[in-house]
Amino acid sequence: DNFHQFDYSTEIRANGYRTLVVLHGQACLRTLDILRQVNAKRAGVLFNLMYASSLFQELESWTKALIGMQHILAFAVKIIGYTEKTILYVDVTQVPMDVELDYFKMVAFDTESFFGRTCGFQFAESVGKLLTFLLAGLAAYHETYNRSIPFAAASVATAPKYILFPEQRATKCAAVLRDCDYFFCQSFWNLLDHDFIKKGSRYIIPNVTVSKYFQIGPEPIEIDSIIVPPPTAGAGSDEPNERIGGNIRAGSDNKTGSGRIQPKQLVNIKLLSNEIREGMDKLPLKKSDLEISSKKIFPMSDQLLMHVHGGGFIATSSTTHEVYSKPWALGLGIPIISVDYSLAPEYPFPRAIEECFYAYAWILKNANKLGWTGKTILLAGDSAGGNLITTVTIKAIEVGLRKPDAIICFYTPFLLCYSLSPSRLLAIMDPLLNTSFLWRCLAAYAGVKSDDKPPNDDLSSATATVDKKHRKRHRLRSGKSSCQFVPESENASDYTQPDVKDIYHARLIEIMGSSQANLLRKLRESSLLNHPHMSPLLVSDEILRQFPTTYLIPCARDPFIDDNVEFARRLRSLNVPHHLNVVDEWPHGFLDFGFASDDVAQFNIQILNMLQNIVQQSYSNDTGDAPSIPTIIG
Repeated sequence: DNFHQFDYSTEIRANGYRTLVVLHGQACLRTLDILRQVNAKRAGVLFNLMYASSLFQELESWTKALIGMQHILAFAVKIIGYTEKTILYVDVTQVPMDVELDYFKMVAFDTESFFGRTCGFQFAESVGKLLTFLLAGLAAYHETYNRSIPFAAASVATAPKYILFPEQRATKCAAVLRDCDYFFCQSFWNLLDHDFIKKGSRYIIPNVTVSKYFQIGPEPIEIDSIIVPPPTAGAGSDEPNERIGGNIRAGSDNKTGSGRIQPKQLVNIKLLSNEIREGMDKLPLKKSDLEISSKKIFPMSDQLLMHVHGGGFIATSSTTHEVYSKPWALGLGIPIISVDYSLAPEYPFPRAIEECFYAYAWILKNANKLGWTGKTILLAGDSAGGNLITTVTIKAIEVGLRKPDAIICFYTPFLLCYSLSPSRLLAIMDPLLNTSFLWRCLAAYAGVKSDDKPPNDDLSSATATVDKKHRKRHRLRSGKSSCQFVPESENASDYTQPDVKDIYHARLIEIMGSSQANLLRKLRESSLLNHPHMSPLLVSDEILRQFPTTYLIPCARDPFIDDNVEFARRLRSLNVPHHLNVVDEWPHGFLDFGFASDDVAQFNIQILNMLQNIVQQSYSNDTGDAPSIPTIIG
């Protein structure tokens, strides 16, 4: 009844609490539908032969999902009591340890319920099928990861079992996401950058006239007495390896990358344009940079779009996002510069920010080489890319550099610090943005490693002896859970009495395992995550009130919906021009799914129409209403 107090407005009714209730209702309706089918068919002669097994398996899966959602809703009700007024995020320092441990129990034990027959139920049906194939691919890839080629081939051959047998898929994927490290996550998502995938995408992604990949730097850039240095943040090694199939030096004709080492101060960018414009010859343009042969030279464009891709800060590239960036170049008719920033964990915070900010300054300085008059610059980014363009805007304001005329953020995480919110609970059931995956992405970006020993080695050793059967007894149930840790010993005096913090960590190890518990401890204690350059939601009012027109396009069923609602509220409180368009039914990353779903492809056309309107408004400096997307939660 009080969900409205967490909404952005009476017209835009969206927040994590509301979404949880909506999804619980969907799951209930689906379960009732199965029960009706059982009731209608059980009297038939062929019921046991044809329907019983399938329907009862469906019923069992949905019952488990409902139990998991009951746990999630009960936890959401608990944390309402620790929120301040209408704030969606909870101060974790005010949450009792037993309540917080209940959250980790859900992550550890309830995730499996949402990876089988119920996979992707919260999204449109066409997307749910896509996510099923994605999880099957994840399970199969884990069997091939770091294995010999013959073993990998055999595993790939058995991959269909994870599609045909949902229960096996659920068990496997839950275990993989719980136990894998971020190198596995990075490796899996970087499959999209494989040459085989790239060659296949040529038949799906439209060509543009200009597609030039080159490097900039390492000289400092001076604009109006402001000097922007090249990226200097350190890496895990002295020199970074080139990105898979992408990072080529300017002037190279090798479009798939040479595998050579590149100087760490260079920044990789790509120019996309549907027209050859005046000044582009200064880059220079080669025949290999033209996907479509053209001799016509168009005048410079008054607008330019700088695009930063997503990928959890650890994976993908501008090339993998061309499934939507090239249609943008065709539909908008303006130059687009995509930044291929260095990825974590090899290049943790703030390397990606430094590269994006350096690229932004280079664009401002070299407008005449890009077919741009220098009049209007827009920034767009999805997911991690949205976080980065927001931080670029913050840095521009901080140093006095020209700020962008507008920024466009798709399903962006604005708060990366350790926190709880109702929408974060959605990650427990999300096949794409699962909680464990998010933790590892964040740890990689923040440079946090889990291989350090916990603060109390004796306690850790004692906890490590906990039997697996004992761990299973701690599945979250209705009612109050205890955070008291009692070692499995008849003589408690055998153990030193640890302080509360050590008790908490011991219980966390018992629930999550040593590696992930150590990772969570370090994330919880890290002050770096509270830096405004990492969590833009925490930026000062002084900086935020200078923001340009900001467009926020989150997904209502995304773990980051609360980030966007809170960020929009802050912008509104400071009278910053902004627009919040909440997309329903589509998952995080929907811009990349147009090739696999006709429904998403049609919706992405609406997104392109909205961008066209934004470009026109930016040209006239009009901050009127952006076109709404007719899928806002009601």
